[in-house]
Amino acid sequence: MNWTSIFLILFFSQLSSCQVKKKESAERLVHDETSEMQNKLSAEEQSKDLEKLLLGHLVITVPPEKRPLPPPKPGNKLSFNVTLISVSRNGNGVILQKPDEEDEDEDQQEEEVEEIDEETSKEDKKVQITTVQPATTLPADDNLNYIMSRLSGIEAAIHRLNVQFYGLDIKVNQMSESVSKIRNKLGEAEDTIATVSEMNARNQRQIGQIEGCLKGKRYYRKCYLIFQHFENYATAQQLCHRRGGNLAMPIDQNEFNAIAQYVHDAFFPFNWPVWIGINDLRSEGMYLFENGHRVSYFNWYKDHLVTQPNGATIENCVSISSDDGKWWDNDCSRRMYYICEY
Repeated sequence: MNWTSIFLILFFSQLSSCQVKKKESAERLVHDETSEMQNKLSAEEQSKDLEKLLLGHLVITVPPEKRPLPPPKPGNKLSFNVTLISVSRNGNGVILQKPDEEDEDEDQQEEEVEEIDEETSKEDKKVQITTVQPATTLPADDNLNYIMSRLSGIEAAIHRLNVQFYGLDIKVNQMSESVSKIRNKLGEAEDTIATVSEMNARNQRQIGQIEGCLKGKRYYRKCYLIFQHFENYATAQQLCHRRGGNLAMPIDQNEFNAIAQYVHDAFFPFNWPVWIGINDLRSEGMYLFENGHRVSYFNWYKDHLVTQPNGATIENCVSISSDDGKWWDNDCSRRMYYICEY
């Protein structure tokens, strides 16, 4: 073996060691880049998860711890075959002859490097960061705290409503007392009005009686007064009663003669019909005074052409003629003068 062969052997040995170092440095570089990428992804995911946790009440699952890449398998150790190269001289210089097996060794080394890269990529894929989707429900403690806070708010609202209802009850009671007082006063006022009205009616009757006796004609214990404005039978009776009397009710001939004379003198020389307090409204043909007593004395008009009463059920109220004092049955709705007694 000459020095050239030794030199070549050393050269290829150094070349193999350099290739091994390059592969190791490449593996470390890949490992460092993978670690840096994982750190960046982990930091980004943690910041995103923290933001979601603050905004969306999320539950974050911590990613698994990083594990160092496994060393190469024992069966995959790099092996380099050193083959002696024969050197020959010719006239032009030194000729190095390399066997064909060197190409096969290089291909095998490249395949082993690719296998290591694939294993490294597989290990990288195993490192996964699990991100939990936003949870739709709160944890048990948060739910309990939320429910308790809501219950506290509801209790406070109920308390405020109770206070308001209490105030409303007080106002309602006050208003009820005021209404009760007003009703009592109104009742007292109504009683007073009724008393005053009764007193007024009594006074009106007394005034009418006094006026009837002063302005009209007095006969024994009765006074008669003629009113010269036209009214139907019912209205005439009401006006007489309001003044403390009734339509004139002659109970006998003497009393009737006094009334007939008073009417004759009031309308002479004219002849006017005047209402008196006699009718057969209750029963046809049965004539009664306004006080309900039955009439026992009659002074109907009679001649060879007309005989009273002749109106049947149409004419049920009695009037007298001012010229002769005779009785006529007339329609009760007819309007004429009337005479009251007190």
